[in-house]
Amino acid sequence: MDKARFLRPIAVGATVIALAAAGGAAYGATSSHSVIVRGPDHERLSFAVAPGRSFVFKLPAANDPIRIDIASLSTKGNPGQVFSALVNVDANGAGMSWIGTNSDGDQVGNSTLKSTDVANLVGTNSVIARLRVRSVSERKLVLIANPIASTISRRYVVNIWY
Repeated sequence: MDKARFLRPIAVGATVIALAAAGGAAYGATSSHSVIVRGPDHERLSFAVAPGRSFVFKLPAANDPIRIDIASLSTKGNPGQVFSALVNVDANGAGMSWIGTNSDGDQVGNSTLKSTDVANLVGTNSVIARLRVRSVSERKLVLIANPIASTISRRYVVNIWY
């Protein structure tokens, strides 16, 4: 009985280490489509979005505020940039509310009662990409690349903390 009590935590620890290693390997082997790495309170997505295209992702069913950090990786001489949001999805389906931080540091708080714009990747003269609410009931957000602001696909890494 005492052996089982000591072996169980070791087995759990070994499993956690194996999953972390597999997640790191999956992240390192990123291709043009999304790569999903999941942990007990974290999801990481990696994907490319061409101008005029979009990528939809679903928020976890958490009853707490969800932190979303988005990095646009550097491409062809353009520096990488970050933008983020703290989002709350009402458990009764009444809507979403958020505090969004654009890549230029501007912040805005809002809800789906008034808007769907959450946060933006801002370029020199225009918005390069927008993070918007796609569906409250399905807990979906969408990252939309502006077809006018860029002519190249950008790679994004999204970290979702809950």
